[in-house]
Amino acid sequence: MMERVLGPLPYHMLKRADRHSDKYIRKGRLNWPEGCTSRESMKAVMKLSRLQNLVMQNVDQAAGDFTGLLQGLLKYDPASRLTAREALRHPFFTEGFGRRR
Repeated sequence: MMERVLGPLPYHMLKRADRHSDKYIRKGRLNWPEGCTSRESMKAVMKLSRLQNLVMQNVDQAAGDFTGLLQGLLKYDPASRLTAREALRHPFFTEGFGRRR
């Protein structure tokens, strides 16, 4: 579900996974968990929208800034994920704050 909404996991992270992760990662890709490969569960996951589309459906004019903030906070790789300090400086809070009062 996370890959469907946020995009695929970075290959460098999958490559670093240890041998205990073999049941979750196959051929450099995240694998479906055991017992969760029924057609119904696969269809439910495939129906999910990307993060940007989910936000656009539920947020008004600030959707672009909000999507950018969420994408920064939800990055898989901690090295590229927004820190709390960076998030507070994001345009969603700094530029758009006056418009939403």
